[in-house]
Amino acid sequence: MSRCLWCSEAIELPMSFSQLFFEKPKKPYICSNCFSRLDLVSDITEKCVSCCKPSKKERCQDCIDWSKHYPNDSFKHYSLYYYNSFAKDYMEKYKIMGDCELSLLFSHALKNHFEPSLKDTAVIPIPSSSKSMEKRGFNQVELLLESAGILFIKVLENIGDEEKQAKKNKQDRLTPPQPFIVDGEMKQKLKRKKIILVDDLYTTGRTMFHAYDAIKTCQPKDIQTFSLFR
Repeated sequence: MSRCLWCSEAIELPMSFSQLFFEKPKKPYICSNCFSRLDLVSDITEKCVSCCKPSKKERCQDCIDWSKHYPNDSFKHYSLYYYNSFAKDYMEKYKIMGDCELSLLFSHALKNHFEPSLKDTAVIPIPSSSKSMEKRGFNQVELLLESAGILFIKVLENIGDEEKQAKKNKQDRLTPPQPFIVDGEMKQKLKRKKIILVDDLYTTGRTMFHAYDAIKTCQPKDIQTFSLFR
């Protein structure tokens, strides 16, 4: 018997015949009650085809605006969950308060999402600024991937002077200077490679497009983006 990492409720794992004799069942980290508090992106039918934002139109206004800056690029972002009150509480406890064990909470969901698409693909986490690393002591995106058993490579460096997004208005969030540079030794290794950029949360898309611009200089075959929350 396991316990939910969020609420400590006991989790009983139903056993199938094959698991009983042949397979080792996956240890669950989130109970059904806590899981039900999440808003799954897959449950929403009316959403933007480019970024998963709930939208009655095929593409949301944010993506229409971004397409004006990237007219020749086909951008595709995917997330597992929408950023609701539960997600906000999770990010506060995991990312801000530093409860690293919570990196396991979505490990099975992340593993199931990434496994089918990892062949010939480089997974690249969005890096934290040196200021955040000094304060927090870990990169929350890298830890999520590590806990899910997903291999990744460190290609980007964040040289930006980070200011909390919550303190900025939307226009300021959309127009910060480029904070990312690419490790020079990695450029050739990414040429003609499929890339998945990974972050914990997608809001306006500015961070992802900064990372996209930096990685594009490596001449990859394709760039997709992913975040745990949207």
